[in-house]
Amino acid sequence: MAEKKTDAKKKEKATKAKRATEARVATKTLRGQKSDPSTPTKTQAKAAPKAAAKPAAKPAPKRAVARPVTRAVVKAPERERIERRTAEAAAAPKPKREPRPLPTAPAGQAPVIGTDGAVAGTVELPEVIAKVVARTGVLYQALAATAANARQATAATRNRARVKGGGAKPWRQKGTGRARAGSTRSPLWRHGGVVFGPNGRKFEQRLPEKMRRAAFAEAMASRAGEGRLLVYEGLSFNGDRPKTRMVIEWLGKVGDTGSALFVTGELDVAAAQATANARDVGLRTVGTLRTEDVMRHDTIFVRRDALEAVATRAGGTA
Repeated sequence: MAEKKTDAKKKEKATKAKRATEARVATKTLRGQKSDPSTPTKTQAKAAPKAAAKPAAKPAPKRAVARPVTRAVVKAPERERIERRTAEAAAAPKPKREPRPLPTAPAGQAPVIGTDGAVAGTVELPEVIAKVVARTGVLYQALAATAANARQATAATRNRARVKGGGAKPWRQKGTGRARAGSTRSPLWRHGGVVFGPNGRKFEQRLPEKMRRAAFAEAMASRAGEGRLLVYEGLSFNGDRPKTRMVIEWLGKVGDTGSALFVTGELDVAAAQATANARDVGLRTVGTLRTEDVMRHDTIFVRRDALEAVATRAGGTA
């Protein structure tokens, strides 16, 4: 009986050992399957048929981008045509502009321009303009005086009386060991007044009447000697509204005038309106005409009825 019990215990131990070994092998197998990503798990195996059953998702639509309305898309052929035309225009030689000389007249005379822009004869200039003694020094003094009188002379500085503050004596006169001081606005101090700065300076220059007349006559004579003093009959405008275009066309018929100045005896409202917007074109009466105006413009047009008034302005007799 004892032997039978011993054999049964051995069989039970062997069976338990076998089962333990099978359990360890199964555990190792399961661990290897979990570590391998290619081997699907139970959850993945169950979810695989459901994922396969879902239809493919539609691609997201493209987002519309707002573009400015002013943007113009030029096609390639159109762009090439524009570039080719631009290159041809740049390479083409520019037509040379032929010079148009002003009408001439004998010495001591000036050509007369009609209302149509054509030459209508000549007129003799007053002696004070035609035969004037060259006085460049007087002309220079007149122009310098004009420029000086045009200065505003507003530059100014504050002296010790105009600077704010400094009314109290900084410290007592004696006993401190420091230099005596009566105001904190002394020019020696910081924030003090200016000693000899500009303050109310005047640049005005007065020229005697004879010198002013002589300078004006010299300026008019210089334009007459260059052939740039012309006499005109008047300006005619079609209709009640004078146009700047008419003045420009009239000057083009005369020739290369450059900057032009019209001189009239009295104020011509129509001519003033027509020349107001014209570039390099001015209008003056005999009373408002200055020496600086004569020297600044290239060509002077004097109205025929204002020629004697100009001579009187230059110092001659009417």
